[in-house]
Formats: sequence, structure tokens, C-alpha cells
Amino acid sequence: MDQVLYGIDYIEYYFYWIYYKFIGYPLIIRICSIAVMFCIIAYLFLLFHIIYGIFKRRKEKRRYNKAFDKYYEEMKTISLDSNTLSEEEIADRLEYDTKKRPKPNELRIITQLLTEIKSVHEDEINELNYQTIQTVFQITRFLERELQFGSKRSKIQALKLIQSINGYASEAVLVRFLYHRELELRNSARYTYMWLSQGDPFRFFDEDIGMKLRQWDMMELHAILEHRKKVGYNTPTFIKWVNTSAEENVKIFFINEIRLYHETESAPILAKQLNARSVEIRGEAIKTLGKLKYKEVEPKLIEMYNVQPEEVKRQIISAIADLKTDKALGFLYNAYDEADNWGTKRVILKALYEYSAMGRKTFDQLERKADSHTAILFAHTKHPLINQLN
Repeated sequence: MDQVLYGIDYIEYYFYWIYYKFIGYPLIIRICSIAVMFCIIAYLFLLFHIIYGIFKRRKEKRRYNKAFDKYYEEMKTISLDSNTLSEEEIADRLEYDTKKRPKPNELRIITQLLTEIKSVHEDEINELNYQTIQTVFQITRFLERELQFGSKRSKIQALKLIQSINGYASEAVLVRFLYHRELELRNSARYTYMWLSQGDPFRFFDEDIGMKLRQWDMMELHAILEHRKKVGYNTPTFIKWVNTSAEENVKIFFINEIRLYHETESAPILAKQLNARSVEIRGEAIKTLGKLKYKEVEPKLIEMYNVQPEEVKRQIISAIADLKTDKALGFLYNAYDEADNWGTKRVILKALYEYSAMGRKTFDQLERKADSHTAILFAHTKHPLINQLN
């Protein structure tokens, strides 16, 4: 008599039926079947993940559009308003109920909208109104909560947002991340600290001589320095970190900053880097000393010229051209005569052409002696468009 199976017994029966049916096949068939089964499961999982991602992005886009339509234009108008408005006036204009705080997702979008306003209209913004909008939405509280309880990605985004919207977070919240073992989170926290602190924001370069910086990190640091200069903070003296840093690219970065901020008082100490083993450091130091018009270094540059690689030779020529002491014409003439590299010859001719009236005469003298192969160098040097590009 057949027995009717229900529920778990039904599932269990067919499970054992498939199991005993399956073990009767050859080994290779079983392996292939298992592989196909895992592929099907992985495909279904991936399909579900893609579908979920599509719906999630659409939901986020709808949420963004809703917040954009509700707040963006009015926030922009308030930010650009030359009249200083109170919290109550701003809340009324935004039709925002201060007793009912937005959800975290909506606050993320509001901070994104504030970032967009700042990036497009940075020079026109009334900073007081812009900061009051953040006070109305309690952006500082939101960002500090993200830093305390958010994921690693959320923490890094919050740190970036503080700089983007010129926001704020207390040092008590930031300090726990300043020496975090995760490099990206640690650097982001340090950059935000440098952005906000009025005390000793650059102490990390004294404490961590092996601090590693990527190209993007250097761009961020320069933006922080520009921000601090804009709001009236003192610019640090970079030469001490040129001497103490163990990383070559960090030394080069600070040498560039010395040049950009025209720290002429650092020139005598920077001149010691002419003996650096690294060709890149040596070249950047020579370039910076030329831009700083440190004329005392010219004899040393002339003395070391013949034993340098071509790229450093070109930096020496450019630096001497920047110094314009009118004492190096003989050196430039001899350097051109002895040069066997066309790129170096081109730099020497450009230096002579722009050096002085006597330099121009020397240039003309060399041009009259030029053969058909080198005549093009003189033509390129004198050409106004090519000369402007260089």
C-alpha cells in the first residue's frame, strides 16, 4: 500500500532519492554536476546582486532628486545672499521643521548639495549664511556621529565632507583616528585635523618622519595650505621637513612648497640639498633656488655642472637664467659649445636669449656660426609661439 508523504518527509524522501541516484554515476559526471550546480548558484547570486543594486541606485536617485527639488535652489539663494540671516529665517525659507530631524540618508544628500554649492559658487558664498544652514540641519552632529559609529568608508567620507563644506568636528572625535592603523583613514583624519586646527596642525611631520604620501595626498595637503592661508593662518616653514623626512617624494613636495610660497629665508639651508644623492631632489632644489633668486648659489652650480646628468644640467641652466647675475655669460657660452645633447643645447640657447642684452648678442654670435643641423634650434628659440609654450 502506497504511503502519502507530507511536509518534511516529502522533502527528505526526494533528497535521498536524488542522493542515491547521483552516487551511481561515474566520478567525472558527479564532479561536473557539482561544478555546474555551483555555477548556477553563483549566477543566481550575482543576478540577485545586480538587480538589487539597480533598484538601490534608483531609490537613491529618487531620494536625491526629492531633496534636490526641495532644498537646493533655496539653499543656494541663501548661501549667495549678502544679508546675514538667522537660524529661524533660514529654517522658514527652507520650510524645515527643526523638531523633526532628517534621516541619515537625507542628511548625506544635504551635505552633498552643500558641497556642490561650495564647489560652483565658492567665491560668491556668504560664509555666515552657509555655516548657519549647516547649523539648522545639525550637520556637525551628523558628521561626528558618522565618525563615531559609521563604517570605515563612511568615516572617510565624513572626513572629506568636513573639508568640502568647511564644516567642523571636535578634536575629541578626531583624535582617535590620528594614529589609526589603517593608512587611508589615518591620513584623512590628519588632513581634516590640519584643516581645522589653529594650534600645531603639522606636528605629524615632526612625529612621523617616514610618513608616506601619494600624489593625491600631496594635492590635498596643498589645498589645506591654501585654505589656511586664505583664512589668515600662518604658513609653516617647510625647510625643517625637507631635512628630517625619510621619504624622497615628501622632501620633493616640501621643496616645491618652498618655491610656491617663496620662502626666501629657507634658501641657505636648502642649498645643502645640492649634495643630495637623489637626482630628483637635487634637480628640484636647484630649480627652487633659482626661483628664489638666491644668487649666492651660482658659483656652486657652475662648479658642479660638468659632473651632473643631463636633466640636472638643464635645471642648473634654468636656475642660472632665473638668477640673472650677468656673471654667467662665459659659462653659458662654454656650456653650449661643449653640450652634445640637443635638449640641453635648446635650454642653454633659451637662457642666453632671455638672459640680458649681452646674452642676446652672444645668442646672435652663436647663430651666425651655426651649421645646417643646429640652425633649427635657434629658429625654435626665437619663434614667439614656440618660445611662449616653453
